[in-house]
Amino acid sequence: MISLFLACSEPPVPVRPKNAHPNVLLISVDTLRADHTSAYGYARDTTPVLDALAAEGTRFDLAFSQANESAWSHAALLTGRYASELASPVYATYAIPTDVTLVSEALSAYGYATAAFSAGGHVTADFGYDQGWDLWSAEPGFGSFFDTGPKAIDWVSKVPSDKPWFAFLHGYDAHRPYTRPGPWNHLYAGGEGSPLAEALCKNPCISEMVLGDALLLDVVPSWFAHTGGDNILDPESYTRLAAAAPDARRVAVTAADKQHVQDHYDGAVRYADTMLGLTLTRLKALGALDDTVVIVLSDHGEDLLDHGYMNHRTGLFDSCTRVPLVVWGPGFSEGGVAPGLVDGRDVAATILSVAGALPPAGSGGRDLRAVARGELPADAVFAEGVMDMLSVRTTTHRLVAKNISLIDPGLAASLAAEPLESSKFELYDLRSDPGEHTDIHWEDPATTDTLRGRLVDWRRSITVGQNVLSQDQVSPEVAAELRKHGYWEVPGGHPAAPAAVPTHGTAVGNPPEGSTPRPQQKDAACNERFQFAPG
Repeated sequence: MISLFLACSEPPVPVRPKNAHPNVLLISVDTLRADHTSAYGYARDTTPVLDALAAEGTRFDLAFSQANESAWSHAALLTGRYASELASPVYATYAIPTDVTLVSEALSAYGYATAAFSAGGHVTADFGYDQGWDLWSAEPGFGSFFDTGPKAIDWVSKVPSDKPWFAFLHGYDAHRPYTRPGPWNHLYAGGEGSPLAEALCKNPCISEMVLGDALLLDVVPSWFAHTGGDNILDPESYTRLAAAAPDARRVAVTAADKQHVQDHYDGAVRYADTMLGLTLTRLKALGALDDTVVIVLSDHGEDLLDHGYMNHRTGLFDSCTRVPLVVWGPGFSEGGVAPGLVDGRDVAATILSVAGALPPAGSGGRDLRAVARGELPADAVFAEGVMDMLSVRTTTHRLVAKNISLIDPGLAASLAAEPLESSKFELYDLRSDPGEHTDIHWEDPATTDTLRGRLVDWRRSITVGQNVLSQDQVSPEVAAELRKHGYWEVPGGHPAAPAAVPTHGTAVGNPPEGSTPRPQQKDAACNERFQFAPG
């Protein structure tokens, strides 16, 4: 049993009859980096609830998302397939098509009651996530476990005791902006930071104007009219940041500012953990966890300026793809630690196996119970980036291929023919460089070649989907919330990959050929930058 989630007295737990297969509770703590959780060794006590769950369940030490953005990574999590296998891998038009089988649909066929409690954002009906659930619920905007948890508790309490259930619970509590009510806001910061640091934590527009150690005052994110009628953030904004002239007006983002951003993020993580604890404590009091497999993980991390940008969409580093994964319940050993590589597709496979369901055609992944026993080892995991990049990650190295077209039918052949010294490749030795700051692909062509071969074989093994979401199918309310939180859609194309981070203020990269300046949105949030202008 879970001995303690929150320090509070507990009423007697009612006894519920066991079914042939256990219940499954899948919890996605959106935007949670593994290395910022105390369950994974972080110095701050950010996740006591997750720690307690790991102490009585199994922690998977090297768990990775399949993508660096919610729509793609949740797609892999709920289907057991890579995002690009389901639909055309274009961020602007991505949605799960109706002919794809989600684990919710499979479990329904096996007699499970199913319900999803999404916190909104990209995990909504607009993007195909409402398929196969007895109950589908999504919050407006970017919601919290404070919103979704009580709804999940109410639903679980009404499921007949002789029927197994599967529930998906989702919260954006660790997602930007990193401001939370009451004591969580400056829980680790010890007070207000500089005005710029506070703006970076609270204002998505300001945070998108930072590259490396500077806020570029004149490189305002540009916007264009979306086919659905909304103004959408243009991904060329990142290219223009990297191509800014050396004499462009800059305001220094200091080490103290960066630390304050991470302090705020840690406070948001602790808030997420607390909200999760409230939900689990109540479910335990209902007796709903007695015969339940609880899976807690994240869909991706957050870079937090470790590689020049604040968000998670600009890279496939560990900061953006290594996530916590803790599983508690029948079949998972108390205090277990699984050191091998695992990914989101393994979660889908595990849910199906626990329920006694056959996997849908095309789905992959491994049963995490077998992985925890040391069976079915994997020597590499793969990830897709929404800004045209791919990655293969082993226990010792990561190779990234960037500035490529994921929709190119000849992608595998192009990668195979690309010279090893090409700037499209980046190689990191995680043993000597765990933060992935030094690209060594020039110095280690043998490893680059080996891992390039793994990427090529992987892409040859999958068939890229063709489904495209028309942008006018996205409701204006959802599109407006995505824009407000720093997301975009690009009609008729896919986002350009971000250029490399300049060193010592040197301009890197060039604007895309033929590109023209686009009108800038007169946005009060963006205009907050003027308070930081010298003079």
